[in-house]
Amino acid sequence: MLKFLILFTIGLASTLLLTPLMKMAAVKLRAFDYPGERKVHLRPIPKLGGIAIFVSFNLILIVSCKLDFFYFPPQFLKEISYGWLLVASLLVFAMGLVDDFRSLAPSLKLFLQIIAGLIVSFTSYRIEGITFPFGTLHLGIWSIPATVLWVVAITNALNLFDGLDGLATGTVFIASLCIFGIALLNENIGSALISIILAGTTLGFLKYNFYPASVFLGNSGSYSLGFILSILSLQSNSKDTTTIVILIPILLLGLPIMDTVLAMLRRLLKSLHIVGVNDGRNDVRFFFFDKWRIFQADRDHIHHRLLQLGFTQSRAVIFLYAISLILGGLAFSSVYFRNVNQALLLIAIAIASYVGIKKLQYNEIQVLRNGALLPLFDTPLISQRILKTFFDLAFIAFSYYLAFLLRFEGEFDQSIKKYYLSTVPLVVSLKLLIFCAAGLYRGVWQYTGIADLMRVGKAVVLACVTTAIFLWMIPAFGVMSWAVFVIDFNLLFLMVLGLRSSFRILEHLHEFTDQQGKKVLIYGVGMHSMPALKEFIHNPRLKFSPVGFIDDEEQNQGIQVDCYPVLGSLDSLEQILQSTPISEIIVSRSDIPRERLSRLAQICSDRGISLKRFQTRLEEIPLTR
Repeated sequence: MLKFLILFTIGLASTLLLTPLMKMAAVKLRAFDYPGERKVHLRPIPKLGGIAIFVSFNLILIVSCKLDFFYFPPQFLKEISYGWLLVASLLVFAMGLVDDFRSLAPSLKLFLQIIAGLIVSFTSYRIEGITFPFGTLHLGIWSIPATVLWVVAITNALNLFDGLDGLATGTVFIASLCIFGIALLNENIGSALISIILAGTTLGFLKYNFYPASVFLGNSGSYSLGFILSILSLQSNSKDTTTIVILIPILLLGLPIMDTVLAMLRRLLKSLHIVGVNDGRNDVRFFFFDKWRIFQADRDHIHHRLLQLGFTQSRAVIFLYAISLILGGLAFSSVYFRNVNQALLLIAIAIASYVGIKKLQYNEIQVLRNGALLPLFDTPLISQRILKTFFDLAFIAFSYYLAFLLRFEGEFDQSIKKYYLSTVPLVVSLKLLIFCAAGLYRGVWQYTGIADLMRVGKAVVLACVTTAIFLWMIPAFGVMSWAVFVIDFNLLFLMVLGLRSSFRILEHLHEFTDQQGKKVLIYGVGMHSMPALKEFIHNPRLKFSPVGFIDDEEQNQGIQVDCYPVLGSLDSLEQILQSTPISEIIVSRSDIPRERLSRLAQICSDRGISLKRFQTRLEEIPLTR
């Protein structure tokens, strides 16, 4: 272990000494990262600090390779072709350095990164297989694009992740330490030596880069560190460096990968338009792109979201360090404990990621909740009866097929197939006729109510019963299994009911995620409370966001009205107002005693809360002759 400690110490000392020199050089060259709309720093910061890491790392590596004391395995150096890796690394570093002084076009940077990835794949390293929890996928001819894709993705991921003081540098330090441990477990001494040098050089730079930073990595530093990590993360996790266990590098670089995937997905969804109607040209476009934004920078990365949630810069960085440590520990554990169920581990990580993304309030990727699909229902095509008929036709045929599949447990032999094909035309025709006669195609999905759903239930029952009787009465067909008709009824009912209520479900989901405006509390649960609640929700001009109800009836305490809770009574109103910010209280009942209203008015007056009454009136319009 002595040689690892020596290399770590030399790397640490070299960047501690070289970084101040790079800082002074950046000041003389006027190489500053200036504050801007997307930046969180408030003053110009020198941005050539990455040169200190790149120079220190490569000089130490070149010298130590020549010294027998450190014993870089000759076979390892031959396999990775360090000379070609250095050429590719220099290309990425030079690209970033030029970008620090004169911004390069994204297309040019992508082209140069692909060239670097091709150099790696043709001369040094190639991913020939990927080991998943369920087996190994041999890539064959796809090994070159897979290697290039990984190199380019990780190189850019770290650059995108470099948004707070010390965030990218500290993440690389943690990842390199985890890579060092995994390489030792796999007896991959060459990767262990390289990763410990990287850990030392990044830790030395972190002294100047942690909040409040006096120097930044710059694009030269972030791109080159990302490139180095893309190679190290693959080399360390197996003695056979041509086949990688996909879980290990994903865990090691989990945060930069997740941040990049989220950024691309968010920007893609911002560019994607679900529907567009041009009344002048009388055309409708579905799922089209407008204002392509996938490469347009924004201020919605994970670290930006943490700042918006109230984290300070240092706390946000430390929090992300902790997550990186956890992911690195999981990667190390999955190698140390060989019998770890990787499929279960991936499921657990996916669930944790989903919860984390939800906490960060990325509404762009919640397609069902952000209301993106609601404009579909306003298009002329959706309102056409022929489209509704087409959906029902598909549902009828599919539910009938699925009923046979479930009843006979997947054994769809020739006799069952023959019976299905001979009876399905009659089943579809008869059910569609009954649906039409029952008036299922006269309704509008946006206004679906209880009466419409009852009509759907009656129509499906009548259609299924009539179809079964017809088949039973026709000798050429008969009934193969009555259980098929029972299963078919349940499946068809759920499909048709789900389609008719789809708009209301999407609207309901959207209402609970788009609650903006003045927080209002409704006083009174009764026959007038529901119209008041619906008016506040569906009328955007009011700019009301209902919080819940208060009511004096004991039996109403603790219940929910259309998913909005009854928070208490008038007696507990002051306590409710202490924990819940309310702008207005709306009285929805007309039978509230005068003394209760006076007390309510006094509480509202003391706290500066507006008090209003919701009323519905029927007025007669005078006729003029």
